[in-house]
Amino acid sequence: MYDIITIGSATRDVFIRSSAMEILDCDHSPSGEDACFPLGSKIEVQDVVMETGGGATNAAVTFSRLGRKTGIITAVGDDVNGRDILAALKDDGVSASMVQTDKDSRTAFSVIILSGSGERTILVYRGASEKIRPEKIPWKDIKAKWLYITSLGGKIEVLQKLLGHADHHGIRVAWNPGSQELKNGWDKLAMFIRQVDIFNLNLEEAMQLTDNRTRSVRRLFAPLRRLPRLATVITDGINGAYADDGRKAWHSGAPTDIPRINTTGAGDAFGSGLVASLMDKPDLPRALAVGTLNASGVVQQMGAKKGILRKFPSARDIARVPVTLWR
Repeated sequence: MYDIITIGSATRDVFIRSSAMEILDCDHSPSGEDACFPLGSKIEVQDVVMETGGGATNAAVTFSRLGRKTGIITAVGDDVNGRDILAALKDDGVSASMVQTDKDSRTAFSVIILSGSGERTILVYRGASEKIRPEKIPWKDIKAKWLYITSLGGKIEVLQKLLGHADHHGIRVAWNPGSQELKNGWDKLAMFIRQVDIFNLNLEEAMQLTDNRTRSVRRLFAPLRRLPRLATVITDGINGAYADDGRKAWHSGAPTDIPRINTTGAGDAFGSGLVASLMDKPDLPRALAVGTLNASGVVQQMGAKKGILRKFPSARDIARVPVTLWR
């Protein structure tokens, strides 16, 4: 019996930091900025870090480090990168017995190009991670208190089976959908949101899902807030995060006095930290604070896992995070 099982992507991540990137203002960029490289030139790089990543592995590490018995369902290739991911999961105490090995695909691979502000551009090869096969999932072994579902490469049939299994066995579900799932649109996804306990996405994803160009968090919450069983969560980078349980809503401020080296994995860290706190105590403001602390550690490090909390934060640390009633 697991406390929680994470489902989704597993990748080999290569982080590259270069001061040579020219930063330009851009209205069409999620961050408001574009990075420009001159073609035909040789670009100097200040730092290179090779890590493992992907939403399912990042979240699994949070849960395991915070004392939860954790399993993972993902897919890797039969290659060095896949074996490195399995070894890293073992080192962090995550059970990889349900990981699928796809001999016809290479392990997912990402190149993360970091700017000085910590914002990044990610070049993604999805590979095996988008090929989780439902017929290979050992359904009889999925005995857990929670499922934490991340990117499924657009495989709605896998999502349907997971939600059906969870409903049949009384398992709670947190869902942080990937871009491929969001492409299915509101009309197809709303019914699935009603079947989860925590629905978590960032501001740009909320805009895409609701087909709304506004950056008003209040307006984005309007169609979402009463759908999940427990709460909808929307993160907004340096502006913090919001959670609405259908009756009340809270805002958690993001710390501004820490160095932001890398934002990759911050969303995974926030969402998994929030759910880890709810598993311990059904207190949404407290969960917002724990998620913020976990994400704050990640943005200060190169790599999506280095800054993940090693133990559950103290009451004093939690109290330092500004969480206020927002609506």
